[in-house]
Amino acid sequence: MKLLERIKDDYSVIKDLSISQINQLCKEIREFIIEVVSKNGGHLSSNLGSVEIITAIHKVFNIPPDKIIWDVGHQCYTHKILTRYEKFETLRKYRGISGFPNPIEDQTDIFLVGHAGTSISSATGVKIGNDYKGIKENIIVFLGDGSLTNGLIFEGLNFLGSIKKNIKIILNDNKMSISPTKGALSYYLTKFITSPIVNKPREEFIEIVKKIPAIGEEILKLTKEIEKKTKFLIIPGVFFEKLGIRYFGPIDGHDIEQLIDILENIKNIEEPIILHVITKKGKGYKFSEEDPEKFHSIGPFDIETGEEINKKKTNSKFVGEILEEMAKEYKFFVITAAMEKGLGLENFAKKYPSMFFDVGIAESNAIVVASGIAKTGLNVFVAIYSTFLQRTYDQIFHDICLQNLPVIFLIDRAGLVGEDGPTHHGIFDISFLRTMPNVKIFAPYSLENLKETIKNSIVEKTPVFIRYPRDILPQNLEEKIDKEDRGVILAVGSLGLNSYIAFKKLKEEKIDVSFIPICQLVPFDEDLLDKIIKFDKIITIEENILSCGFGSYLLELLSDMKLKKDILRIGLPNKFIEHGDRDFLLDKYGLSSEKIYKKIKEFLSD
Repeated sequence: MKLLERIKDDYSVIKDLSISQINQLCKEIREFIIEVVSKNGGHLSSNLGSVEIITAIHKVFNIPPDKIIWDVGHQCYTHKILTRYEKFETLRKYRGISGFPNPIEDQTDIFLVGHAGTSISSATGVKIGNDYKGIKENIIVFLGDGSLTNGLIFEGLNFLGSIKKNIKIILNDNKMSISPTKGALSYYLTKFITSPIVNKPREEFIEIVKKIPAIGEEILKLTKEIEKKTKFLIIPGVFFEKLGIRYFGPIDGHDIEQLIDILENIKNIEEPIILHVITKKGKGYKFSEEDPEKFHSIGPFDIETGEEINKKKTNSKFVGEILEEMAKEYKFFVITAAMEKGLGLENFAKKYPSMFFDVGIAESNAIVVASGIAKTGLNVFVAIYSTFLQRTYDQIFHDICLQNLPVIFLIDRAGLVGEDGPTHHGIFDISFLRTMPNVKIFAPYSLENLKETIKNSIVEKTPVFIRYPRDILPQNLEEKIDKEDRGVILAVGSLGLNSYIAFKKLKEEKIDVSFIPICQLVPFDEDLLDKIIKFDKIITIEENILSCGFGSYLLELLSDMKLKKDILRIGLPNKFIEHGDRDFLLDKYGLSSEKIYKKIKEFLSD
């Protein structure tokens, strides 16, 4: 019987497993992750690298009531297998379990989280609240090393160090190497420093040593100096110690015996600590070890070859190629926040390294740096996912729009992104951007239109936002206008193709309606306004929430003009959309070509 099967039936079994059994359990977990992700897609390499440390956390701590609070959250697959094994095969499927922590699924997921930098601050808040209520529990923060580029993490560390709350931070470092000699020395030093004789309680130990006649104070001073100087020799933890966080490590994140030893030692230390573990991204699967970036987030793939199955073309790659082409003629800079490959910019970065900057998971920093470049009179693009653009609202307001600086934003993953779910859907950007003064917002509806829009943006004198979906746009779309038609379809950006298919079907049924694909959303094109006010019925279609979207903008304009028109707005409800296949979600929320066709037909038949 597999150990995973035993744990499925009785989670407490993990407490009684031997070291060899825990190693076997980790092997089973790793194989299961590879099997499920190969079918469903997901974040593979980071999860393969964190199997042992997460399993050790579950063995040593009592979860629940002890809590794991995740940063970003995409490294939680081992945790999900241990707490909901039977559901793991539904990973990222509609009505299956999410690829991120989700409290609706299980009490051991504390927050629904998919963005970096939040863990230490939220964990500190939970600890403050539970201390006030008299609840005794361990809170473990699981922090990926990439999150250390996010400023919010340092705000959280600074505050935590000042109030000294008992929180255990596991820093999963999968980008550093550690030699066997240094690793062994660090492990034994960490084991000694974390041992109960020193730390249980630390104050009691200090008082005992102090009482040694004549030499007690000197021994304490010498002990502190040895610890400090030895740490300086082998570890990078002095920075954390200066913030008031005790640092231990680094240790081998794949040596289960070491991990359990150290976790047992730190379990009862009553002050904030950080344990630094070194792991190998993609461990246990050859192809992900060789190319961890490719397997960071991947669609279904063939386990035997590592090749993605039915890999879709993306607008990201196309945009990267446009920028490469433009770089031959124009001088400009491109800035991104730790998403070079996802945004299709890896080739641009190699060809034009002096024009490319990756600031890490620090979106706000990216925006302000771009404002500085624009202030010097140079052209600059900020390439970013729609969901991460949300994190920069104040910088867009204060540092870009208020200054009226011509920074160009390339907003990838606009609209429904599918299996990554509510933390990653880009369905709010039109709404929160169009309230800003000075902006120009575009949503290209075809590859030809996307290329033209990006190339034209280089001469704009105000902030420009260009939003586009991940899935490839059609090569081209053309407007079809008949002045004798009663109605007109205004199809925004990514929904141009679905709307056009619906339009063609309506025309086949002799329904008098025209079709206009829309690229420029804000400010409203005056020539377009002149065209559409001649129609009695107007249909707007957008892959954005309806609240404050393009359709609402048109209603406001017509109201100001005192024009009464019969208008149908088709878009997404003002809610957080669940995860699932993008085409399925489009259909569920009325944005497939068939659902658009039915809605328009009913509207025009009134």
